[in-house]
Amino acid sequence: MNVNGNPVECNTGFRATNGAAGNKTIFFEGKNTQYSFNFFLDGQGNDITSGSYDFVTGIPRSATMYEGNDGYGAGYYSCLVPVPPCLLQGSGRITIQGIDKKHVQGTFEFITAISSGTGQFKTVSNGSFYINRD
Repeated sequence: MNVNGNPVECNTGFRATNGAAGNKTIFFEGKNTQYSFNFFLDGQGNDITSGSYDFVTGIPRSATMYEGNDGYGAGYYSCLVPVPPCLLQGSGRITIQGIDKKHVQGTFEFITAISSGTGQFKTVSNGSFYINRD
């Protein structure tokens, strides 16, 4: 993937929620020494299957990136999470290319909202993931 045009590779801390193929919600993450990334998709009562999931108002779908202690968010966050709650931040999408009980695979891209801590935003492009779910 690229962060603000610079190549970045996550090489540790991979995990995804366990469950049946096509869970109704899924959380997955990965990190390296500089960054960590968290992703969340809510299928709104339907199973998450292969397809593109755009970040839109009203449906909890999000990507959160941490650089050290500074957090950057894109997407719509649940009202239970103060990031701030119930606002669409930035833009982006997660595309699921395959999901079953053993793995989840896909791509992502997003532009975060401006961080109140740093006054900056981040652009993440060409992201891909393949995460074992056991």
